[in-house]
Amino acid sequence: MKINDYKWIEENKWLDVVLKEAYRQLDEKRELCMKLRMENIEIQRQLWEEIGSISIESNLDQLVDFMSFIDIIKRQKRTYSFIKKIEKKYERIVESPYFGRFDFIEDGNNNPEKYYIGIANLINNNCDILVYDWRAPVSSIFYDYEIGEGAYNCPEGIIKGKVILKRQYKISNGKLEYMFDSNLKIDDEILQEVLGRSCDNRMKTIVTSIQREQNKIIRNEEYKYLIVQGPAGSGKTSIALHRVAYLLYKHRNKVSPENIIIFSPNRIFNDYISDVLPQLGEDNMIQTTFKEYMHKALDCELKKEDYYDMMEYILTSKDEPCYQKRIQNIKFKSSIEFANMLKKYAAYVAEGEKDFNDIYFSNKLIISSDELKELYYNDYSRLSLKNRLDKIRRRIMFLLKPHVEEKIKEISGKLADDNSGMDEEEIMKKAKSSIRDELKDVHSEIDRMTKFEIVEIYKHFIEKMELFLVNKTSEKIIDEVKIFTMENLKAGQLYYEDQIPMLYLKISLGELPKTSDIKYVIIDEAQDYTPLQYEILYQLFKHANITMLGDLNQAINPYMNVGDYNNISHLFPKDSTCIMNLTKSYRSTMEIAKFTRKILKNESSDEFIERPGDEPLILGFSQEEEINKRIIEDVEKYKNKGYKSIGIITRTKKEANDVYSRLKNKIFVKTIIDENEEFKNDVVIIPSYLAKGLEFDVVIIYNAGDGNYNCEEERLLFYTACTRALHILCVYYLKNSQHSHVQKFEHHILEKFLEKPKMAG
Repeated sequence: MKINDYKWIEENKWLDVVLKEAYRQLDEKRELCMKLRMENIEIQRQLWEEIGSISIESNLDQLVDFMSFIDIIKRQKRTYSFIKKIEKKYERIVESPYFGRFDFIEDGNNNPEKYYIGIANLINNNCDILVYDWRAPVSSIFYDYEIGEGAYNCPEGIIKGKVILKRQYKISNGKLEYMFDSNLKIDDEILQEVLGRSCDNRMKTIVTSIQREQNKIIRNEEYKYLIVQGPAGSGKTSIALHRVAYLLYKHRNKVSPENIIIFSPNRIFNDYISDVLPQLGEDNMIQTTFKEYMHKALDCELKKEDYYDMMEYILTSKDEPCYQKRIQNIKFKSSIEFANMLKKYAAYVAEGEKDFNDIYFSNKLIISSDELKELYYNDYSRLSLKNRLDKIRRRIMFLLKPHVEEKIKEISGKLADDNSGMDEEEIMKKAKSSIRDELKDVHSEIDRMTKFEIVEIYKHFIEKMELFLVNKTSEKIIDEVKIFTMENLKAGQLYYEDQIPMLYLKISLGELPKTSDIKYVIIDEAQDYTPLQYEILYQLFKHANITMLGDLNQAINPYMNVGDYNNISHLFPKDSTCIMNLTKSYRSTMEIAKFTRKILKNESSDEFIERPGDEPLILGFSQEEEINKRIIEDVEKYKNKGYKSIGIITRTKKEANDVYSRLKNKIFVKTIIDENEEFKNDVVIIPSYLAKGLEFDVVIIYNAGDGNYNCEEERLLFYTACTRALHILCVYYLKNSQHSHVQKFEHHILEKFLEKPKMAG
């Protein structure tokens, strides 16, 4: 609905009022920052003039005065940082103070109230709220309701009423660029404008275009455990980050960024999302990956495989002799059956018989085996295995200490009486040396009874797996898995699929790290976690609220994933768990969305935004050099059209390196082949499995033929790679000219699921 001239004048007047107040508060904060800075300089000058340098010869008064100055400087620094953060918030406000407005009449009240919605509250000296933070309770109306009946939940209860106006704005550099009234919330005009932009180095906020289904998840506090399933491009990660911002806003007196942790797929992705919360005026929460957390916890000397090295192996090593054994190993150790076996073993180890012996030193009984069993099975029975063994060890050492001291004293007395000419230090040294061997034997026995070696515990489980088997049909698999695993462990190799069960044992048997400070956990790309990984996360964060966001159609590892959310439903109490479905994709043009849906085996009923664009281009080439030549032309063409990011997605890291070596001297191009690299907005060559979660203006699938993506196990990997595209998707493939029949890839992917492909030239 178009806005008439009078309303334009009225809205510009209001914008002037808001900007005037915002600039006043910004200037106030800038002056305060300058004042604090000058005061800090003056205090440091006084510190130097009145106290000077501090040395070891300084007297106590000088040290006390010095520490007083340091405390003042630290306090001022904290205050300065806090005010500087607020200053940056006002800088964002004056740039674009609000993006929406609705007029609302509460039930029982005849006068409508205007509510302007922005990224932060703006309140004047009279306590009038000029702009409401998008996270405020009343702001939910803007996202949830059209013209007509509406309501919002606040501390006082549910406030009902009627929405009589919805208006949306674009304000840049303090100037009103456009606005329109809408019976529908955040719909085509602004949403199309937001989605049509070229993507940047970092993910941006979506506060101006949050949809109703997204808003319900962001603000949901009814359930402790949220499982969010949504198609590619439905905004899952954005929702997760805006949910964090909402929680920090609503519970600002109880929750800080240090109380929230997000598990991301890799470090590249952490870098990519790192600007969202600062844009919303909040500090970033703790960001990590499951692999990073696990590798830190498993501090054993074995060589630990990386997740993406495992992915590279799966995709590149099909011709190796042990490939099928490895795949079988991965599949079995990712299964629910294996997880159940492991849980049984953990209970068996914790509750099973423990071999204790009497402890003697110098022919004196320190503690009997019966006493040790009493401690283990009764006194310390409520503790975990690790803590029980630690307590027993400390108890033995406590009882042993006076006997050792008495023996040393006895020997040193005899040596002194012998008038050997040794001084006191030499006597003590010789006395300790004389009992070293006996003490070594005692310590060795204590170590044997109380050791907690996680690698040895895991080896013991592998050797005894058949004892914990329920499904007897897996007996043959177990024998093969046992041999394969033990060979690799003996060779010092710890494959990724072995790290997860080892971590589970370490945690379930007692080495549980302190996580009580964590109140909220976000798990992104939830489909890529196995049921056993969820067991671990649940144990680690039992007291925290957990939000899991994923897409079962983007399970890039065909052998290691959740399979179905029903596989983890037993973990979370039914009354406090909710599965919420996102049903619309906003990332790609409708042509790309239709194309990618055909790749999926099961027909998708998810909707997509009707943003028109070019049809995906599917071209076959006779030689790889022709693909390279075409990509060079594409990069120049799409750069000239204004697209900022072009992702050349290869199937593997090896292929990415090969493509880079062929293109680097012909066009400006970079590679991202390591998960610790920083995401840059440019022409990037990246393996398919590292592109997860990212998006590009233009996606070029480098070679979808010649044996690539030609099996059922790689269907979802191919789908995930294609869904990275916002505006342009090109699928290039090599056609094997030596075969007259349709190539395997064309048959399975192109002809079966997509339109008939074209040949280049």
